[in-house]
Amino acid sequence: MKIELDTENANSYKIISYTDDSFRLKDQLINTNLVISKERLIENWLEDGLHNLATHHLDIVIEWQPEIILLGTGKTLNFPGQELISHVTTKNIGFEIMDTGAACRSYNLLIDEGRDVVACLILPTN
Repeated sequence: MKIELDTENANSYKIISYTDDSFRLKDQLINTNLVISKERLIENWLEDGLHNLATHHLDIVIEWQPEIILLGTGKTLNFPGQELISHVTTKNIGFEIMDTGAACRSYNLLIDEGRDVVACLILPTN
């Protein structure tokens, strides 16, 4: 039997799996767009869709002062306007845009590395 030290904080948020219409966390199934960090979770984020994403939607995340913000744009890669990108990057926060699957995988990898990351995730069906 192989025994490994479990250093993961029991209260940290990690994405276990995702489908086109849900995200599975350790003890939760979430059927809405969300914002997730190691210690914070916001459900029902950006309910009116990615096309309405504006700078004020990211202001609360910017207040958390993460090292990196990942934006998962659904099933396909959709870049937001330059104004939104500049709004984040001028605060010395990394900003990566990718499809939601890639954002989920990147979020977990960065959390495992101990990085201060926030993922803003749009369900692939939205």
